[in-house]
Amino acid sequence: MKKLVLSIFSILFLILNSFTQTIINTESLLREIDSTFAFKLNIDGNVNFGNIEFTQLNNSLSIGKKINNSLLRLSFGYEYISEEKDVLADDWVGQIRFNKFYNKNSAFLFIQGQNVKSLKLLHRYLVGAGYRFRIKEKMTNYFDFSFGFFYEDELYEENNLSQIEKYNYRYSLSSFSNFSITEKILLNTSIYYQINTKDLGDARLFIEPRLYLNYTSFPIYLNLKHRYHSKPYVEILKSDTELTFGVEIDL
Repeated sequence: MKKLVLSIFSILFLILNSFTQTIINTESLLREIDSTFAFKLNIDGNVNFGNIEFTQLNNSLSIGKKINNSLLRLSFGYEYISEEKDVLADDWVGQIRFNKFYNKNSAFLFIQGQNVKSLKLLHRYLVGAGYRFRIKEKMTNYFDFSFGFFYEDELYEENNLSQIEKYNYRYSLSSFSNFSITEKILLNTSIYYQINTKDLGDARLFIEPRLYLNYTSFPIYLNLKHRYHSKPYVEILKSDTELTFGVEIDL
């Protein structure tokens, strides 16, 4: 029974796995930087021996540094999951993003790299740029829109004997909002839409609303992530969804 429960948990974890997302959202970190520096670190794990052999390790790090009207952000995450010596996830993801602000608008550059075992993605490297507009603002509430362009280099494992290489240019459209529902409840939402410049039917969508409950010293949050790829390059599902909750500690 224990092994059955653990197997079901592992399958659900893969379906709802945060690293199945191929888009990194740094918006929650931007919300925190009102002076010069922001730092977020999360580390957790779970190890079982004996009748059940199960290992899960997770860590994420986000750092933001503001210098005059420029902002540099670094994000990194790693996840490892194994069950009965079978590795289910051994994924990393990292991004460096630079924003140059012009009042409330900003130009940005970014570099990203990652791998995702559940998506059969051996690597994905991106480099891109764009511009972000402040559409509406009222106190801490805001709504922004951005457009950009990036190049992606992807390598997929089709099976044990072959690999698929993909080199694409994509248009990127995004929206970001921060809305105070009450004095103690905050909703932060990011939406990314990425379109292949040579095949408009090849599109990726990423939606991430995060609800903050500020009733304690450290904010409790409920986070939803949904990813959709209209034309997967290997035999995987078109969409993934993750629902998580936790406590956020800022330094």
